[in-house]
Amino acid sequence: MARARGLRPGNNLASSLLLNVETMMKGVKMKTTVPKAVLAAMATLGLLVTFTGCSTATPTDTPGVDSMGQYVLKQFGPELWTVLGYRFANSQLGDEWMILEIGLSSPNGQSAKVTREDIFLLSPSGNRIPLATQKQFNEAWGSLRPVIERANVNRDPLEYFPPSRIECAIQFFVTPGQGVSFDEVTVNDRRGCFGRLFIDVPGGIQAGRWTLGIDLEESEIRIPFELGE
Repeated sequence: MARARGLRPGNNLASSLLLNVETMMKGVKMKTTVPKAVLAAMATLGLLVTFTGCSTATPTDTPGVDSMGQYVLKQFGPELWTVLGYRFANSQLGDEWMILEIGLSSPNGQSAKVTREDIFLLSPSGNRIPLATQKQFNEAWGSLRPVIERANVNRDPLEYFPPSRIECAIQFFVTPGQGVSFDEVTVNDRRGCFGRLFIDVPGGIQAGRWTLGIDLEESEIRIPFELGE
């Protein structure tokens, strides 16, 4: 996707489309000049293709939750827009720590504060498992480090917010000794924040239907996802 404001680096589809349009116009001898408005419209179309055409939302059996790919789900609630990536988690059966990718934003005119305590998992057996603390993360760092390295190359892009959103980081967790973690993140209709969730799962990760939960002041996010499919 294009490196417009709010988009993550490395996604150059819209830029390539615009470059191709400009190259085509330079390479074709035309008797009339193409109006600038037409070129602008073509560039806009390229950006729209980038935002809406990369993946088609498919409704799931949970109302309000759409599938954006094999391992990407989204729920756009009244306070919070949430995109969940669980490709790597699906390969973690038996592991003690689950790693999830997440993107957060808010609808137009809205904002939301999400704290560490607001986020949890429901296991296939119905147990509620809280998001880990930075202290727990630090203590497990030795065993988590190689797992994180594998997760870095086994993930999906989560850029399903409008391209005008400014990118920000969700920093519930930081590498020990490198920066400061935060127990909350605030998003609004101008920000799209991305990061990872780490959950220490008692007894290890099992196959079955899990649910990511986020409790807000006036609404909630519930995104079920299947592991071991």
